Amino acid sequence: MIDVKKLWRKRRNAHLTQTLKYFSLMANSGLIVSLILLIVVGSIYYAKLLKALPESFPAVLILTLLFSFWLTKSPIRTLLKEGDLVFLLPVESGMKQYFSQSLSSAIASGSFMTLFLFTLTWPIVQVFIIDGWKMYVVFAFFLITAKIFNLYVSWEERRLPYKSHQLNYRIMRFIVNFVYVYLLFNEAYIFLIAMFAIMYVLKNFVFGVFRKVHGYQWEMLLAEEQNLKMKGYRLVNYFTDVPALKQTVHKRPWLNSLGSFSFKKKNVMTALFMKTFIRSGDYLGLYIRLILIGFLFLYLIPAGWWQIAVVILFFQMLTLQLFTLYTQYRWNVSFIIYPIESDGKQAAFVKWLRGLLLLQGLLYGVFYGLLSGDWVIALLMPVAAFGYSLFRLPSMTKKHITLSS
Repeated sequence: MIDVKKLWRKRRNAHLTQTLKYFSLMANSGLIVSLILLIVVGSIYYAKLLKALPESFPAVLILTLLFSFWLTKSPIRTLLKEGDLVFLLPVESGMKQYFSQSLSSAIASGSFMTLFLFTLTWPIVQVFIIDGWKMYVVFAFFLITAKIFNLYVSWEERRLPYKSHQLNYRIMRFIVNFVYVYLLFNEAYIFLIAMFAIMYVLKNFVFGVFRKVHGYQWEMLLAEEQNLKMKGYRLVNYFTDVPALKQTVHKRPWLNSLGSFSFKKKNVMTALFMKTFIRSGDYLGLYIRLILIGFLFLYLIPAGWWQIAVVILFFQMLTLQLFTLYTQYRWNVSFIIYPIESDGKQAAFVKWLRGLLLLQGLLYGVFYGLLSGDWVIALLMPVAAFGYSLFRLPSMTKKHITLSS
């Protein structure tokens, strides 16, 4: 008989060991320094942004939507593996303790992240809703309680055999969470007691019935675990190479023309990198998100010459994160046997990345010019992108590829 408690502890320890290993690699990355600088700058202007917001700012509605989505979204890491469909399925009746450990771990991490998110938004609550450390404790308690409720019922929800049925109950939970959080931020504690009664009924007489009617949906649980694992790998992959990452290929036919090429030797590698950027993994989404975050910082930070330093920081972040696109072909046989020298591949990569940096710098310049009317600094932003790609990018590329090979 399999000792499921021992199995869970073994997998949890292996997961924590791997997480700490990747975290140490992330800490040694230059991207961490860039993120720390952005956090420092963001914290400085957070208070200024709050002062600039009008009194009519819909803080209650925005916070209600934010926490409703957060409470409804309740991922649970089960640490299941593909072989479990063969070896653990026969002992399903004895897996209750294993999954109880998974749920307990999710409750601990979910409660911590809820407290962290509420702490980040607490300055907004202080300015627009209510102040005082006692209210911080009260609001945090109610939010963490709601998160625990959602994690518990979402686990029972996973017993339903059809995704459409799960979605219906998830929508119901979102509505309940929305009303609950809205009442909380309006300090309607009497009505909150009624919401607790509704939650109790849902927990015991709706979701609690699923346990008696349905068994574990092993295929769905495994698919969710694999999806959560790949999300974690993609996050780490922004900082360092992750060999276990499985890239997802997207069709995106409306962008395929950007990766078209003639059958000339000099164009092959550039087209490969462009197609990979457009269709593989989350590179395109990463590029768009960085540009949008850059817009936000340009908007929040007062106009001046230091804006050039901000955009250069974003050029650095983009470069470091897109290096993984090159290294993902490191063990690809087709990539290795291409009749193209290694220097030619690196030169094509630099040329392709230079184009993305120039586009990024141009977008920043146009946005800043329209925002501030200072077209001198705006014109210097694409110039800074060109200078960065001409002097800094080649040496960084050579160093990174050498270290990762």
